Amino acid sequence: MKNRIIFLDIDGVLNSVAYDRVRTAEQTNIDQTRLPLLKGLVDDTQAILILSSSWRKHWSPDEAQCDRIGRELNRIFAEYGMVISGKTPQRPDGDRAGEISDWLACHGGIASVSFVILDDAPFGWGVLQDHLVRTDARIGRGLEDRHIRKAVEILCRDS
Repeated sequence: MKNRIIFLDIDGVLNSVAYDRVRTAEQTNIDQTRLPLLKGLVDDTQAILILSSSWRKHWSPDEAQCDRIGRELNRIFAEYGMVISGKTPQRPDGDRAGEISDWLACHGGIASVSFVILDDAPFGWGVLQDHLVRTDARIGRGLEDRHIRKAVEILCRDS
């Protein structure tokens, strides 16, 4: 069986406009009601999480290299029994599909893994489009059950 990878965006996936309207000053930018859904996906598919979000600039595999936001990401994910296993490289042009392709190229290529991309970006995915599960921060709460079902389908079809 191929390794399973979830390329994870944060904004628009683990938060939303609806969440921003109701969150208090004590709450983080992550809507923790979305995390059990992500945890279920990780558990059901045995996938690892790779940050493809712009939030990755705050995170490092070395906790000492994380800033406050990166440490908070680790803490919140740990509360739900999840770990971030890596992050995509950053390109100067911010081309997320290119960054994911670069990560895949460094890890054996597209054919070597089964992967899904959880992101709210509507365009620019090219050959990665068939691996995209697109959320919408303006409608709903970001990540929802229907997105999880589609992500499982994508991860299992490529295994």
